[in-house]
Amino acid sequence: MKKQLAIGTTSALITMGAGLATAQAAELAGWYGGVNLGRSDLKLNGGDVDGVFANQGLTTSSSIDRHDTAWSLNLGYSFTPNFALESGYVDFGEYNFNSTASAPAADTINGRYKAYGYNLSAVGILPLQQGFSIYGKAGLLRSRADFGANSMGIVPVSDSTHWGTDGTFGAGAGYDFTKNITGKLEWNRYLNVGDSNATGRGDIDLYTAGVAYKF
Repeated sequence: MKKQLAIGTTSALITMGAGLATAQAAELAGWYGGVNLGRSDLKLNGGDVDGVFANQGLTTSSSIDRHDTAWSLNLGYSFTPNFALESGYVDFGEYNFNSTASAPAADTINGRYKAYGYNLSAVGILPLQQGFSIYGKAGLLRSRADFGANSMGIVPVSDSTHWGTDGTFGAGAGYDFTKNITGKLEWNRYLNVGDSNATGRGDIDLYTAGVAYKF
């Protein structure tokens, strides 16, 4: 009788625990949206710009800005407290460059490199105590890079655009201010944005602070 009572009590506790866990997971599951603002770090240099101009028949010496203000929007769905899928749009900003051409003629060139993209990522989440959490992300980015140049009119230069798909990964930390509002600090790396021949190609790091709202 005692054994049966113990088994019955244990089964009841397991059932209750499973029910509470399921209820908690169901409560935490759902849609969320967020906005992030921060700073980008472009992994291109003047040599990459020179490579683009070399494919246009020019010999140049270039320098390029590597940082700009960047922002992103995301929409995700939390399946459990530990896993979500997230899609979004990211604008990496605009990076100005300056070049001095020596062939086929001496000239001064200025222009810009601009990039943005659409991403889809899986998010692994580790909830901590007192509303804190940490998470990691990995997925794909569909990006567009634009290379625009203007000369003083002596040598001809061309604009170019490249669409590409490559990987992205990142990590971050969150804090739940309320049941629906979470603050985030995040780092993401986007791989191989652009094309080495047409626009210049490199990774871009993005450091942002943001807020997410759970619907």
